[in-house]
Amino acid sequence: MKRKAKIYYTSDVHGYLFPTSYGDKTERPMGLLNCISNFEKDGNTLIFDGGDTISGSPMAAFITEQAGELLENEPLAQVYNAAFYDAVVPGNHDFNFGYDRLAGYMKKLNAVCLCANANDLKGDTGITSSYIFKLENGLRLGVAGIVTDYVNVWENPKHLEQIQITDAFAAAKKELEHLKKESDITVCIYHGGYECDLETGAVLTSGNENIGYRILKELDYDILLTAHQHMTVKGRDCFGTHTLQLTANAVQYACIEMEYEDGTCRVSSSILPAGACHNREPYESLLPLEGQVQNWLDLEIGSLKEAIPEKEKLDMALNGSQVADFFNQIQMEYTKADISCIGLGNNPIALPAHVTMRDLVRVYPFSNTLVVLEVTQEVLKQALERCGEYFTLDHGMVEISEVFLKPKVEHYNYDYFAGITYEIDLERPVGDRVVSILFNGEPIEDRKLKLCMSDYRASGTGGYEVYKQCPVLERFGTDVPQLALEYLKNHPYTEIRRCGGLNLYNHRL
Repeated sequence: MKRKAKIYYTSDVHGYLFPTSYGDKTERPMGLLNCISNFEKDGNTLIFDGGDTISGSPMAAFITEQAGELLENEPLAQVYNAAFYDAVVPGNHDFNFGYDRLAGYMKKLNAVCLCANANDLKGDTGITSSYIFKLENGLRLGVAGIVTDYVNVWENPKHLEQIQITDAFAAAKKELEHLKKESDITVCIYHGGYECDLETGAVLTSGNENIGYRILKELDYDILLTAHQHMTVKGRDCFGTHTLQLTANAVQYACIEMEYEDGTCRVSSSILPAGACHNREPYESLLPLEGQVQNWLDLEIGSLKEAIPEKEKLDMALNGSQVADFFNQIQMEYTKADISCIGLGNNPIALPAHVTMRDLVRVYPFSNTLVVLEVTQEVLKQALERCGEYFTLDHGMVEISEVFLKPKVEHYNYDYFAGITYEIDLERPVGDRVVSILFNGEPIEDRKLKLCMSDYRASGTGGYEVYKQCPVLERFGTDVPQLALEYLKNHPYTEIRRCGGLNLYNHRL
């Protein structure tokens, strides 16, 4: 007998409930409230989310900052409950605020919280490894949840004192062995992406941050739903498993349809736009909160001596970015480090003379904290060689290398440095382009310097593995947007200073 089932899937929502990007007040076809208005729930339909929910948007930041009763009510969980989600998996950013915040959010959800490689020592999150959903038509869907084990690399160790993240692949394999015995269809929801091109098998990233391709190749789940990389990957069959991935911020959702007959499961899927419509509830109940967020974003928090216009990415990488200078200036003053670095970022970057919260969260939408490492000249050279890889020459013209554009756009892995001046020679091969590094106008030689960066970069991700070997001198708990807020309040008319940066050696632009 042929039986059918359906899954609706979202991931990397990052707190974007309403149809707005928050860069302005324009309504856009996005937001979880718009996504869920498309869901048609019945006894043979399940709704899943792949994680990264409570961090990453002004709405999420406002809820966390206000705390108190607002945080206790967990508006994000209210939306998931209103949509009747069946299962959610925590993403790496859901650990950013520590165990108690994660547990508080999870306990407010009616959905099952799945994460086979999260060992909850305290037991307050309600996380379980996997769950077998029994549908109205008798089908049994065995579902496992996995989060990238790079949580251990990125996260503040204090946030993981009550929860241990173990090897992602080993956990996925163990759960599959259990689920296959009792399920008709097996599903893995993995908050991680693909380390290889799904068409060619070519290696895209090193390390174990993303192991989706390995799961596809070595394990025989019927369905693998991925996340984390923020790429739209249309559904396809790889090694007998159907897989897909969504971009971030609830601009789309997936619909997966299954037909099961005589032990065989056929899967098809569509990735669909959030659309411009939303249900009356819980939209209207949460509208006052959205109004508070919008008012908060419009508060002026300080002034710059002059506005910073938007520039093209290549122009900024070659000639510097005043926005990057601004954040490096903040980081160096706060940490008292010798040197600072910050990523270019994927979004358009500009700041008006009168800065509001909206401007601040637009140019720095992350909850990164700061780490100070002890570095040598050799460490800096390796890091700067990675920056030098951002450029390529095409008939003598400087362009952005495809390494930073495919398989996904990664401008954020190009770093601006303050406190040093360095030269690169684009005529030289990648990995051997840095010809000079000066600190205070002199060679570093055998000196050890203090380098400040985000906790994300300090983990060695983005091609900066060299930082993993560096001694950690100090960690700071306040996130960078909050530091910028405090800086602007303490410096009412901020003058941005450029301190160091890139020069091209013997090359005409």
